Amino acid sequence: MQTLTKTLLTLSLGLTIVSSASAEKMYWTDLGATKIQRANLDGSNSEDLVTGLNQPVLIALDLTNSKMYWPDAGTDKIQRADLDGSNVEDLVTGLDQPIGITLDLANSKMYWTDNGTSKIQRANLDGSNVEDLVTTGISSPSGIALDVTNSKMYWTDEGTDKIQRADLDGSNVEDLVTTGISGTFGIALDLTNSKVYWADNSAPKIQRADLDGSN
Repeated sequence: MQTLTKTLLTLSLGLTIVSSASAEKMYWTDLGATKIQRANLDGSNSEDLVTGLNQPVLIALDLTNSKMYWPDAGTDKIQRADLDGSNVEDLVTGLDQPIGITLDLANSKMYWTDNGTSKIQRANLDGSNVEDLVTTGISSPSGIALDVTNSKMYWTDEGTDKIQRADLDGSNVEDLVTTGISGTFGIALDLTNSKVYWADNSAPKIQRADLDGSN
């Protein structure tokens, strides 16, 4: 069987990409170039949206309200802007290497991982009401994803080489995958098929399991 691939864009050090099929756009952070960019889904019409950042890592979109959110691990902030890059706002400051971010738009909340303090936190979408959710049993949390329907959050821990989950309020922390992985970073959920996917940066490879960590 022949596998065909096509290079759409060449980046300095791209870490994450999210797409909007309705807007026919993809958005990404380029850690090496310290900026956020977007392009058409075929890679054409690449645009610089936000430049002069420090260490933009992961990114999340709120298409309903035309906003994008990202943590900057170099300036220890959570920031947001309009989807065209205008109106940049500092939402949460004084963090310590925030890495991953995800949104619960139904409940107007954002969740993020703070690598430096070994925490998972959340706040309102405007940055108010910051809460510590998980503060023990984790080392270097990175990627994070939500299953809002079942009130669960999932994350990767590159310090302990685990995939873990908990209730959205931080209770009932579970170890899902603890062997056969290393350098875990990004994470995504396929709720239709009850699967969790993650990136193993050490291998490097993409892996998956059932939402309970089996198979």
